[in-house]
Amino acid sequence: MITQCLQWRHQFEGIGIDGLYEELDPFDFPNRDQVFKYWPIYFHGIDKVGRPVNIQMFGSLDLSKLYSVIDKQSHFKVLVANCEALTREILPACSHRNQAINLQNSSQSDHDHHSQANSSSSHSSASPKITNAFCIVDLKGFTLTQFWQIKNIARTCFSISQDYYPETMGYLAIINAPKSFATIFKAVTPWLSKETISKINILGEDYKSTLLEHIDDENLPSFLGGKCQCDNQFSCSKNDANFDRSPWLKERNWKSQSWKKFNVQTPAQAKERNPSPQADPSASVSKSNDLKANDLQTHPPNNTPKNLPEQQNEITDGGDTSDGALIINNSPKSPTKK
Repeated sequence: MITQCLQWRHQFEGIGIDGLYEELDPFDFPNRDQVFKYWPIYFHGIDKVGRPVNIQMFGSLDLSKLYSVIDKQSHFKVLVANCEALTREILPACSHRNQAINLQNSSQSDHDHHSQANSSSSHSSASPKITNAFCIVDLKGFTLTQFWQIKNIARTCFSISQDYYPETMGYLAIINAPKSFATIFKAVTPWLSKETISKINILGEDYKSTLLEHIDDENLPSFLGGKCQCDNQFSCSKNDANFDRSPWLKERNWKSQSWKKFNVQTPAQAKERNPSPQADPSASVSKSNDLKANDLQTHPPNNTPKNLPEQQNEITDGGDTSDGALIINNSPKSPTKK
């Protein structure tokens, strides 16, 4: 299984999973809002043990409108990029949050009790690593017609999740299940492993108290019984003030701001840091040509270059994706490490 997984990651779409994640940012891509409107899959805060909460509203699925803003293949890449984002960014960020909180609590406890002797043991025992997500699937308005439309891609997604991202779902709450759900679940069950089935809780319409047992009300949207006043497009997740509730967004924002602080400068700052006298452009061109001619005389060109980075071609088909958009540049691609 490990060999098969590594092979899949290396060969996916001819560029591998690492290549996909370089090209496609699942958190920022063209038409993202429209894609999520017609295939709503959102991460919204964390549960009481620090796991990310994933909310999927299948009743709002509209494939015809979805494929008017993104093509099928790009949408599939987006779904895979979302799976990768969970293990690459979201779960590690949640783990970092838990570790920081537990370290702070432990330090405070050590200070209160004037006991440094117990600090190391409390630190090591109170830093649980977050390895899976709390999932909510809302089937309000979901019909058999919609199910048959997404049946094939849903099966593929289940397969990818179970085979290549195993044990990343810790709990699955299915809410607002319609009467037709018995037929749907009967069709879906053969796709699922016993481990996955054991984590499913079908709640119907009486779900709010159960969700609140696992999730603090501020981390649950009001339309699902919580206090977060966000709409069903989860606009709150785009508000910097709420980044503390979504550790992965906070961590991304911190990295972005750090990059801007050290790498972005105004034209005035650039001129101040790199002063250069005004020069005649024609003289500069003439001097450059003279240097090139001299260089060719002293260093003849080698017609058999070696170890040049492979040039990556630019994709110009619009770059649409579902949970992320295809962002492919034309920069040299570093050789893959083996």
